[in-house]
Amino acid sequence: MGCGRFEHGGNVYAHPGCVDFSASLNPLGMSRGVREALAQNVDAFSLYPDPRCARLTDALARLEKVPREWIVACAGATDAFARICAVVRPQEAMVCSPCYSGYEQSLEQVGCAVRHHVLLQKDDFALVGLPAGGVCQDVVFLTNPNNPTGRCIEREVLVTWLEDARKHGTTVVLDECFIDLTLREGSNCLLGTYPNLVLVKALTKSFALAGLRVGYAMCSVERFSERLRAAGQPWAVSVPAQLAGEACLCDEGYLERSRRLVDAQRTRLVGALRSHGLRVVPGEANYLLFKGPVDLGKRLLAAGILIRSCANFRGLDDSWYRIAVRSPEENDRLMEALGEVM
Repeated sequence: MGCGRFEHGGNVYAHPGCVDFSASLNPLGMSRGVREALAQNVDAFSLYPDPRCARLTDALARLEKVPREWIVACAGATDAFARICAVVRPQEAMVCSPCYSGYEQSLEQVGCAVRHHVLLQKDDFALVGLPAGGVCQDVVFLTNPNNPTGRCIEREVLVTWLEDARKHGTTVVLDECFIDLTLREGSNCLLGTYPNLVLVKALTKSFALAGLRVGYAMCSVERFSERLRAAGQPWAVSVPAQLAGEACLCDEGYLERSRRLVDAQRTRLVGALRSHGLRVVPGEANYLLFKGPVDLGKRLLAAGILIRSCANFRGLDDSWYRIAVRSPEENDRLMEALGEVM
């Protein structure tokens, strides 16, 4: 279950036939509206995509209740992070660890030095006070909720970081790719107040479009948004990705159904993990971080269950794992397998 420094979950290709709890996608799966939109527009796949993603951007602007000029559609959130680093060209950055390795990977590609603000196990990895010296780097990456811990940032803590960053001229990149699958409100309402804030989200996780790569960045400084558009390839978001993005945003009840399902099933999984004496971090997302035996991943893999080793997250080791919250039937299978291997 060991994994490389920038390796992620979801490697089902190496483990065909397993139930994949390593990738944290919406357990409802791709919506019927998306499937129909793709099936009915196959002929359009032979065309070049709209480089400005006009229809998708309009739909995203309605969803987020922000001006369309603030939004830049990207080929997933990782594409957005790479574009931000290419535009800012930071010399020094801060990330809060453990966190998604894509931040550091994008920063290293522009030769940026990375400082780690370590989230502590004694705090259950919550982001609390400001780091020593304040938020004074060229750019800081925050995650709400954090991946892999699932911890959300309290609004007053986030505002404190934003205020200090603005004072130091620091760009704050806030990754909220999983926020729509929690019961929390997003931070789009802060964009107008903080021009140093760049908010990144993705339809990849919340609408189960991982294979189509649809993400977006938002910033209230329109010239910065325009530079982000120019930093990417001209046809980065494919025709099927744009069609799927538009279609999924038309299903108004999908996210609410998803949130109810995730909340209920996460509670079940927390109880099951703790019943086996495992330490579970009190996350709020559609995944859970927990501590268990170092060979638990191998035991579950033998039972047909793929979970995410967190050994390559800074601050964690091979006794930490992340599991996705999946459908009730799949969660039943995981809980049954846990009972067998533990």
